[in-house]
Amino acid sequence: MARVMDRLCVLGSGLALMALTACFTPGSSISPLMVKLGKDARTPVPLYRQAVVEFLRPNEDNSFTQSTIYDIQSDGDHFVGVVSGSSRVAYMTSMGSHLFMVIGESADFMSAELVEGKTYYVLVDPRVGWFKSRFSLLPVRRAQIGSPEFQQWESVEMLGQGPDCVQWVRDNVDSIVEKRNRYLPRYYEDSESVRRAAGLHAEDGYP
Repeated sequence: MARVMDRLCVLGSGLALMALTACFTPGSSISPLMVKLGKDARTPVPLYRQAVVEFLRPNEDNSFTQSTIYDIQSDGDHFVGVVSGSSRVAYMTSMGSHLFMVIGESADFMSAELVEGKTYYVLVDPRVGWFKSRFSLLPVRRAQIGSPEFQQWESVEMLGQGPDCVQWVRDNVDSIVEKRNRYLPRYYEDSESVRRAAGLHAEDGYP
């Protein structure tokens, strides 16, 4: 069984090196594309027919590589943000079916079923790659929300998109699309049931 792998701002070959270079910073420093909102920043409340997904990267393991997140939709790939080590990024989007992508050395994907008015949480999990870190997206289940472990996860810095985001996305369309097109077929090698089991479920939302 194959492993479930690895425009907001409009996206569209290369090896995505240029795309990742802009997001590379030493240690757990945040990407220059992002701005700090504070550790106490509250997750936004979903608007009408919207849901919120908060991406959490609570540790600094393999933090020399930044992880960039996208929401793959029928009208294009929507840039969510760059999640650094010990940080989180909240993303408000439409309710319904979504496919999220995280890019590091490779790309990984996670399906999501989002309910209006709910907030969902996803862990950005680093793992060792050949030259840079790779990342996986791990859904946080409803039963985990509010636990001591979850509170520790959410105690990290909240980041928001900075003023250079739009231009960076436009400049790097080709490299991002190349990464998506290379790794997405591998994701679909798994059965629908396997992909759904590894995804974010409607009932995982809070409250």
